[in-house]
Amino acid sequence: MANRLEHASSRYLRQHAHQLVDWWSYSAEPFAEARRRDRPVMLSIGYAACHWCHVMSRESFDDPQVAAYLNEHFVSIKVDREQHPLVDDTYMLATQALTGAGGWPMTVFTLPDGRTFHAGTYFPPRQRGRVPSFMQVLTAVTEAYTQRREGVEQQAAALAEHLVELSRGQHQMMKFSADPATVQDGNQAEGQALEVAVHQWIKTTRSEGGFTPAPKFPPTQSLVVLWQQVLTHPEPGPLFDAAATTTEEIVLGGLQDHVGGGFARYCVDEHWAVPHFEKMIYDNAQLLRLLGLCQLACTQLAATGTDPARTQRATALAEACTRAAAGTATWLRDSMLTGQSGDRHRALAASRDADSLRDGQHVEGGAYTLTREEFDQAAAGLDSPLPEDLIRLAEVAEDPGHYCLSLRRMPRGSERETWQRLLQAVRELVAERPAPARDSKVVAGWNGLAIEALCQAAIVFENPGHRQLAEQVAHTVWEIHVAAATGTLARVSFENQAEQGNEGTLEDYAGMALGFAALALAEPSGPWALRRDRLLEQALSFIDEQGLARDTRELDPALAAQRGQQPAATALDDAVPAASSLLARALLLRAQHTMAVPDQDGAGPDNEERVDRDMQAAQALVGHSPVVAARFPSAVAGALEVQGLLQSPIQYLRISGGEPRQLGALRRLATVLGLPVGAGDEQQPAGPGNALRIYPCRHTTCQAPVADAAALLQTLRRG
Repeated sequence: MANRLEHASSRYLRQHAHQLVDWWSYSAEPFAEARRRDRPVMLSIGYAACHWCHVMSRESFDDPQVAAYLNEHFVSIKVDREQHPLVDDTYMLATQALTGAGGWPMTVFTLPDGRTFHAGTYFPPRQRGRVPSFMQVLTAVTEAYTQRREGVEQQAAALAEHLVELSRGQHQMMKFSADPATVQDGNQAEGQALEVAVHQWIKTTRSEGGFTPAPKFPPTQSLVVLWQQVLTHPEPGPLFDAAATTTEEIVLGGLQDHVGGGFARYCVDEHWAVPHFEKMIYDNAQLLRLLGLCQLACTQLAATGTDPARTQRATALAEACTRAAAGTATWLRDSMLTGQSGDRHRALAASRDADSLRDGQHVEGGAYTLTREEFDQAAAGLDSPLPEDLIRLAEVAEDPGHYCLSLRRMPRGSERETWQRLLQAVRELVAERPAPARDSKVVAGWNGLAIEALCQAAIVFENPGHRQLAEQVAHTVWEIHVAAATGTLARVSFENQAEQGNEGTLEDYAGMALGFAALALAEPSGPWALRRDRLLEQALSFIDEQGLARDTRELDPALAAQRGQQPAATALDDAVPAASSLLARALLLRAQHTMAVPDQDGAGPDNEERVDRDMQAAQALVGHSPVVAARFPSAVAGALEVQGLLQSPIQYLRISGGEPRQLGALRRLATVLGLPVGAGDEQQPAGPGNALRIYPCRHTTCQAPVADAAALLQTLRRG
């Protein structure tokens, strides 16, 4: 039996290389082998940081009896969902259609042509209530395939037709139209969509941090839109109350690793107290961007607000965001940067596991939780005890006697310093524990989101080290992932080797374009604008002759057998905003940047034409948002952010004069609002004595100047 996983670029696949299962990695070959042997295919889909994937691996795939049965009756494929997102998306749709639910590990049974006829998620080694054991499932599938083939074929055909219908609906939703009349007619509906979405979000944040019941996933993109509205709305008070309610839970509760920095994937309970401990790079990148926006919005509200209670709340939340952002950026640098100090190529790894070793056993959260005795030991050295209404120790249900440390409320006065001393004592206490394993594969699109967030954090928090990290990561992805001859982008790399034959999806191109765009704004003399443009040129080729944006250039046969045709790009946000929305924001930002600094990228006389194309494309890519926003606003929050930027009375700024302090305040505000800044010309002079003058502009027209960042905000709020 060949060991096909031993040298895989995916750590998730390498974790299964020792097993007796005759695993294949995902390609056309195992489906051909299934046709040759006339066997069904068993796809096991997961990812390296998935706790229950590890559990099922130990319970079932490590079992010689299970392995022998699989080898005789199936062709088994192990799939890293992060490596092959379209494979994951397709089989997740099939699993949800069959079972009404989804998740990982995902266990899918297909015909040799790739069409699904049975699916599930985690199966235990022994039957639990109504949940059959994995061996029971395998024997039942084998019996159905060998003795009731006609019924299996009919099931697969019916499911494939259902997925084709879903693809048709997606096509209709994402129908691309660059007709200026259509775009203009949609503006009113899109403005109303943003207003309706914000109203719904306000209603959902009135208890326990809002948005959803447990499990509590951070609604990061929805909060980005809310905080942008806090900054620009003429009556920001109710918007602030809503946005602050959930953001406080995120930065105070168990989602944040207060000791080691960074954020977990989600919280398992209603009160944001106990996390599911895996940490993903895409979550932390988006949350870092959110923290900068929240910090600046709170600082502005505290400086200009008239409600003392809101002012106090905003001040405390701004400070908490500053601490959380510092911890997250440090975690990215110290824990997630691949390679060694001094290496030329270093990028950000995909994830950290939820599990770690304790007394030789894998324990979920083992690196992060404390016993009561450990907490008392850490607190013993404090000069004064922290009040009980401040500290929260939440017991982990699956690990009795072990607790997650977080905050119930914002520290006040001397409590802040005492809390930091307690965290340092805990760090020293847990320093010798085994760290959770890291999946060191580099995913292009996720690194792009992190580059953008680090660039913005460098400006908002006035920390040039964040931009230096962003530049190092950006250089690495460009040199390792982008093919010099073709400009195509590899989705993943491992140990500085790009995975051949696995081109990036639209999400990868758009995410990296956003990262390069952020660097182009921060470092105008660098190569970043040209690199942004090369990736956007590739990304625009994902829009076909019918005007539909696609997630990939070509669908492989196994996926095409299920979906009937190349599906349109995903219209709805998931853990990351929809790729179409990311591309729309990247195109819009390029158009704004070109208007602000028309000569930077050498586009010359083609500038105006390209700006118009980019603006129309961005509008069309998010044109589906009014259809969805009324009922499911969080599903199109990425598109709604773009709609807000498109409708803004200001698209870019020109400035003349000014002192460093004023320019810094303006740059921070412009960064979080997505407003590129260019130098004024002879028609946009400075004020007397070189006083700062800010010229708000939209397309080719600039308004009368304002004197500072506060006045600029008032202009935005007046519309």
